[in-house]
Amino acid sequence: MKKGTILSVALLMMVLLSAMAQSEVRFTGDLTGKSMRQAITVLEDKTGFKFYYQDVWLDSLEARGSYTDASIQQVLPELFQGTALGYHLMKNRVILTYNSVIVEDLPMLKAFQEKKKTQEVAKGLVFAREYQGQSSDESDLENYVFEIGNRNDLAPNGKATIAGYVRNSENQEPITGALVYIESPFTATSTDESGFYSLTIPSGRHTIQIQFVGMKTTQRKVVLFANGTLHIDMDVDVIALNEVTVESDRDKNIKAVQMGVSKINVEEVKTVPIVLGENDILKIASTKAGVQTVGEGAAGFNVRGGKADQNLILINDAPVYNASHFFGFFSVFNSDAIQNMELYKSGIPARFGGRLSSVFDIQAKAPSKEQFSGSGGVSPITSRLTLEIPLVKEQTSLLVGGRTTYSNWVLSNVNSAQFRDNRVSFYDLITQLDHQINDKNELTFSAYMSNDKFRLSSDTLFSFSNFSFRNTNGSLKWKHRFNDQFDAQFSAVHARYQYDLTYDESAPNSFTQDFGIVESSLKAHFDYYREETQKFSFGAVSKLYTINPGQKLPLGEESLVLNTKVDEESGLETSVYLSEKYEINERLSVYGGVRYTVFQAFGPETVNYYEEGLPKNSDTQTGSEEFAAGQVIKTYHGPEWRASARFGLGDDSSVKLSASRTRQYVHSMSNSASLSPTDTWRLSSYHLRPQTADQVSAGYYRNLRGSTVELSVETYYKWLQDLVDFKTGSTFLLNQNIERETLQGPGKSYGVELSLKKSGRLNGWFNYAYARTFIRLDGEFAEERVNGGQYFPTAYDKPHTVNLVANYKLTRRLSFSLNGSYNTGRPVTFPVAAFDFKGAQNIHFSDRNAFRIPDYFRLDLGINLEGNHKIEKLSHSFWSLSIYNLTGRDNPFSVFFDVRDGEVVGSQLIVFGNPIPTLSYNFKF
Repeated sequence: MKKGTILSVALLMMVLLSAMAQSEVRFTGDLTGKSMRQAITVLEDKTGFKFYYQDVWLDSLEARGSYTDASIQQVLPELFQGTALGYHLMKNRVILTYNSVIVEDLPMLKAFQEKKKTQEVAKGLVFAREYQGQSSDESDLENYVFEIGNRNDLAPNGKATIAGYVRNSENQEPITGALVYIESPFTATSTDESGFYSLTIPSGRHTIQIQFVGMKTTQRKVVLFANGTLHIDMDVDVIALNEVTVESDRDKNIKAVQMGVSKINVEEVKTVPIVLGENDILKIASTKAGVQTVGEGAAGFNVRGGKADQNLILINDAPVYNASHFFGFFSVFNSDAIQNMELYKSGIPARFGGRLSSVFDIQAKAPSKEQFSGSGGVSPITSRLTLEIPLVKEQTSLLVGGRTTYSNWVLSNVNSAQFRDNRVSFYDLITQLDHQINDKNELTFSAYMSNDKFRLSSDTLFSFSNFSFRNTNGSLKWKHRFNDQFDAQFSAVHARYQYDLTYDESAPNSFTQDFGIVESSLKAHFDYYREETQKFSFGAVSKLYTINPGQKLPLGEESLVLNTKVDEESGLETSVYLSEKYEINERLSVYGGVRYTVFQAFGPETVNYYEEGLPKNSDTQTGSEEFAAGQVIKTYHGPEWRASARFGLGDDSSVKLSASRTRQYVHSMSNSASLSPTDTWRLSSYHLRPQTADQVSAGYYRNLRGSTVELSVETYYKWLQDLVDFKTGSTFLLNQNIERETLQGPGKSYGVELSLKKSGRLNGWFNYAYARTFIRLDGEFAEERVNGGQYFPTAYDKPHTVNLVANYKLTRRLSFSLNGSYNTGRPVTFPVAAFDFKGAQNIHFSDRNAFRIPDYFRLDLGINLEGNHKIEKLSHSFWSLSIYNLTGRDNPFSVFFDVRDGEVVGSQLIVFGNPIPTLSYNFKF
């Protein structure tokens, strides 16, 4: 008998010999009570088989079993059951193994021989089930060795994909943006909004590292044979540190191919000074480079020279047409119910379409399936509460969030009669139901609603006294994973925005008026991960628009107001898209995509025709045509492309380029600089052409001081076509023939953005942007020409913008925040002369947007005091004190003019002219 034979002998035999059928040798005998050595000696003597093993493997092992005319294949499994011994039969030889397995896949062994890479592939695969000295206890997650995939599917020297979900171990909430990687060869990915990751790496043994800010870094040891699943739970890191580095997004700014994108986490919102006690994720967006507002209390945003209606704002894939409460003082989103937001300013992914300038992609929290929890707050103006409710543990959960104001109660207790009779109120509600059918299927239903109402007793800005507007939308999403490399998402979305206004101060002039836009869509989106360095995305989306431009009705029997109704509009926008992201090597990665869109305007509608070559007005109208319901009036179509590339200059810097074309088929009709509650939306039609934009961008990105400081410089240029503007003196409200009031012309935008972001005990960001935006309206006739047909600044052109957000954590519980903002005043049109003509006084105005209001500057201060950090307590809370407009600067929102005693007198509208202190209480349980 040969003893002490090492495992390399067995491996050599496997490579040189193919398996053959074993001799039909039978064995009869009782091995119970014998030592393992004695039992093997008996088998060798009676069967003629030779056993190969190391003596130390058999110490203290006893045999068992009684056999009658049994084959060797029947004896060995029972003999070694419950021991660490394995075996492999080769002719009349039995090769024993200890804590190891010999793979018997003969085609695989043949492939090993052909490729002459036996030892490379065998390393960690052929023999190693568990690593020497490491845990065999599955509860020891960081040291236990997980086998991924079927051994029989092993491809020699190939790659395989590990996929799964990363979740919070306490409540099973998905962790978005967690970094999942191996060090050799370095391969990394990050989890998506559902916590899903997919990592394609070489077959073999690996240690997978998982990192995310606020969670304990963890690892999983794996032996990878083929595609398989590995779900990972992370524990909350409750240790308070002096300095925290965001590991999950470390170096993402220089390694990701995407440029012009800002990810805003809800945690960032909590560190910024607030106004009237409301944390606001959209207000934080306005502090990012390239994003501007026209002033305090203004609804909407201007991104890289785009109009406010050129931004697509999504909540759980459903569009929001008015994202402001009370004319822009608050956004309609309760930040407690929001997980994060991604803002795309350039290189917009091909899956998004329908707007020229940007996409605000907002995702609500995924409610916990493990434990009941909640958060909320109380401020001088509003209260909010958000609950996460597990319905079926580990399977179904519900998120419910609400926010309301008690400003009516505040106004009713004001001494001034000027304000006491006014009424202002709003509320918003959000709910999300998540249901995990199984590992491959998940359903999500979400719904959102916001409502604003107010009454102005002595209004000088609007021609109404009561006003209300509502956002309602819902979405149903089905996520299906075909395998670890291919998944899909199917969604149905419905969104509505509508307003109603009334005037009842004078009975003969009393009226009621409405407006509404409805968008319904179906979408199918697919992702295919060919390997970790290559991802394909494709899909299709169809949107149906229905617009009620408005109807005005008399209010009451004494009203003399005539019934006026504008015909409804409808249109269908259908798009297909395809994109690919490919990491060619560690330095070079590219992204390319194309989106083709077809838009059809439908009847019923009356289309007016005008004399060719003359301006569109009642005098040049030559006739009209009636289009029936569903009849196609006009079809527009065209491609949109997306392309970007990244080239690494080293481990800490890179340069990026991007180019894109976007199209927009729905337009807001307004002659003000910002979105107004009474703005109407109209569809592209026979006369109103879609808007298009082409943008090229370039950027340089560098990380400093161990990636705790991120520096970026981006520059861009945009060519815009068919921008919608207005004729002098035009009005869009209840206008049946908007083609007579609108002008369309080319525009251009360009700028440079410098950003600096720091993490650590002192954290925050600083950015400066130089941005210009111009439009040209040059028709053949005077009424179609503005400023002599030359390029002139748009109403939202603000060349210089500076933002500073800084937070300093003095102790574990006490932190201070500072927010500074400066920008150039926006353009306005001034009266420059007065003259008498035939006994009537007339005002002569300057060129459009020839002057500017004073520059804007504001400084805010915030102090956050947290409760103690005990883990076992009913709730965790913190107090927030903020002082908005610390210096009390009078920042004019707009200027307007009036004639008093025969003279033109200018005035300024100032929204917040004094410091506004606010104390709010926030809690979480």
